[in-house]
Amino acid sequence: MMARKTYGIALIGAGVIAPTHAEAIASLPNARLVAVCDVVPSKADALAARFGAEPCYDYRELLMRKDIDVFDIVVWSGRHAEIGIDAARHGKHVLITKPIDVTLEAIDALIETCEANGVKLGAIHQFRSYPSYIAAREAVRSGALGKMVLANTFVPWFRSQEYYDGDEWRGTWRWDGGGALMNQGIHYVDLLQWTMGGVKEVCAYVAIARHHQRIEVEDVAVAAVRFNDDSLGCIEASTAIYKGLPARLELHGERGNIFLQADRIVHWDVEGLSQPEDAGEVSTSGEADPRAALLKPAVAAHADQIADLLAAVEEGRQPKLDGRQARKAVEIVLAIYRSAREGRSVSLPLR
Repeated sequence: MMARKTYGIALIGAGVIAPTHAEAIASLPNARLVAVCDVVPSKADALAARFGAEPCYDYRELLMRKDIDVFDIVVWSGRHAEIGIDAARHGKHVLITKPIDVTLEAIDALIETCEANGVKLGAIHQFRSYPSYIAAREAVRSGALGKMVLANTFVPWFRSQEYYDGDEWRGTWRWDGGGALMNQGIHYVDLLQWTMGGVKEVCAYVAIARHHQRIEVEDVAVAAVRFNDDSLGCIEASTAIYKGLPARLELHGERGNIFLQADRIVHWDVEGLSQPEDAGEVSTSGEADPRAALLKPAVAAHADQIADLLAAVEEGRQPKLDGRQARKAVEIVLAIYRSAREGRSVSLPLR
């Protein structure tokens, strides 16, 4: 049997989420972290040394490298598409953490460039790989809950002013793309739309409640949502909640209720459908080595989605979470911002 290809990966960005990506790459038998790049040399040096990779301080130095197949991009949100487009034009497959970018124009340009250059574009929304959320979605999509009545997500988190002051891009429209919704809440916006099959209308308010006038973007957002099946819901996200609380996802149908908190099922009452025995741990798609069983859930979930991108390359298909899928959550967040700004309900798709 022919030896399987090992894919060289360059990690672009060495910030908070970068070690999780590096650990996930290290768990995959057909992936190797070749380089870690960051504009802050000390960050690139430290993470590269930890994982036996080369440090780099300008991603453009990696574009011509033959031993790099994939750019894994975890820099400022507003630079995701820019770097991804550059990588795609040089024949590199592209993987981008959430949000895929902060404007639809940039996202669409990225999608088109990847398609034009024959490279794969994948995104990371790691909670899609948690068995708890997979089980809840399957219950909804299979019709086990009957006609859906209400579906809500709440992200009552806290971020200090020091958090926003720690990086120049945080809390800015240009580079962060928004606040509690675009940066933190977008994970759960994605989960909600993925579970419910899409959103067609929102009506929203946003505000700066705690970090008053010291950030540009919202630290609290509330949106009423109409899904594509005409059921209703609510999206709430904040980084101003005292001490912070666990995120929740609530699903209500004619034949059942499911609540998830802190990524675990805490209530499951579905007519004729028992709660999954173990929906707390993350399993990978089979690409990770046996050490994956010992990985933290967040690392295992990242490994699952990185592995899927590599499998998509091997199999000549689109990743399960491709650019168009990742675009949906950003479009919903932008619709919420438009609704709050204009004081009216906003329909999707955005025009």
